Amino acid sequence: MPRGLFYGGTAFCLFLALASAGTLTGQIRSGGRFAFVAVESTLGVTPHAGWAILVALAGGVGAAAILLRMAALIAARNLFSALMAVVSVSGAIAALTWVMLLQGRIVALAGESGSDATLFALAEIHLVSVLMLGWFVSLSFLSLRPYFRLQASRFLSALVVLPLPLHLLIIAQELFVNPSMPPLPAASPALKMLVAVLAALFLAISVHCVRHRHLFIEMTNLRELLEGRFDPGDRGSRPVRLGGAAFDS
Repeated sequence: MPRGLFYGGTAFCLFLALASAGTLTGQIRSGGRFAFVAVESTLGVTPHAGWAILVALAGGVGAAAILLRMAALIAARNLFSALMAVVSVSGAIAALTWVMLLQGRIVALAGESGSDATLFALAEIHLVSVLMLGWFVSLSFLSLRPYFRLQASRFLSALVVLPLPLHLLIIAQELFVNPSMPPLPAASPALKMLVAVLAALFLAISVHCVRHRHLFIEMTNLRELLEGRFDPGDRGSRPVRLGGAAFDS
């Protein structure tokens, strides 16, 4: 993995963690609904909306590169999880790009005093697109659970399971309880918990990348991953870590 992409992705993961924590803190203090990148909860446009959209796209690509590298590191041990991670991360990037294009259109129409009907139609599509983005992000973390179980703590490997059920709870609330007004989901307890979990996960990923940067920067030798170098004197049953992957002896 190129050094520039690695350090940029790590910085963007830390940025996403801080932004999520800041948004959650502000929402708890002031109440109301969430804002996302350039669009506020009342179809308002945040200052410097164009730069916010570009930074969000760059941050999404950087974070996706880190997740794809994690998928490559577990491919030799769990190919299904690695393939699911690639599909999920690709879907998340596609969904993020679509949401940013919608936000760019909303920003353009808001600046030109577009019709309320057109803005409301775009807001409806934006709400569904945000839910789709949350689905792919949650599925990406779940598919990478084997990596976190091997390389990180048990707490973190359990934490990556939470985004998907929380997101399903948000979808169930939209379908059966109280539909949210577009362009963003209502600030329900499930959404607040989801943002908090994502903030903790991105923070943990940035710290993990700094501590284990050799796994991401150095070249991965597939032969070393598949052919274990065992210690003849070690008769125990504990796992032997080789090249960043763990195999049972």
